[in-house]
Amino acid sequence: MSLLSDLEDRLAGAVEGLFAGAFRSPVQPAEVAKALGKAMDDGRRVGVGKVYAPTAFEVALSPEDAERMGEFARVLEGELVTYLLGASRQHGYTLASRPTVTVTVDEELHLGRFRVAAGFAAETDGDGRTVPTIATVTLPDGHDVALHGSRVLVGRLASCDIRLEDANISRTHAAFIAEDDGWSVEDLGSTNGTLVNGRTIEVRQRLADGDAVLIGLTKLVYRGPGARG
Repeated sequence: MSLLSDLEDRLAGAVEGLFAGAFRSPVQPAEVAKALGKAMDDGRRVGVGKVYAPTAFEVALSPEDAERMGEFARVLEGELVTYLLGASRQHGYTLASRPTVTVTVDEELHLGRFRVAAGFAAETDGDGRTVPTIATVTLPDGHDVALHGSRVLVGRLASCDIRLEDANISRTHAAFIAEDDGWSVEDLGSTNGTLVNGRTIEVRQRLADGDAVLIGLTKLVYRGPGARG
């Protein structure tokens, strides 16, 4: 059975006769699920040996659709989470946390129309303190590479976590270092140095969202935890 068919069967079993009444509009659970699945695919980030997928999803409905759905929205949210968990396993994605789906209202949407959004949401630890989610660096070809662990090595060697084909880069050139609430970059005694926003760094430099890190002739753009786009 496909993931979409399984979703519809579970929804139908969960609400019995309420199912048809909740979806008198053109908005259908299977269409919402497919849109969320595409948002998950579009938002994935490549890490070291892993592909990370978004975990925070929003489904915006028109006021009319939201009113007709009522409390059924909570049922739909839970079943869409189950669908996304299955989709992530099917594609081999890594999730930083269990996905969340929130149904909201968009006053600009008309009856039967909806929109979805996906992102990497912040998590909290056992004491309720915010834990940063995945940070990335964007390569010149537009691909995002997730920063994971405590140290991400950059250089020309095959053993580097981020290997760059650039003759101006040393074999082990620089490293991204995990901090309590973000990342820093450190030059490892490279021949040509490491620059952040056009300035050569002499010591470990804390990074802010959007910082440009120049390693050799290759520019990497840092995107902080939870940053979108």
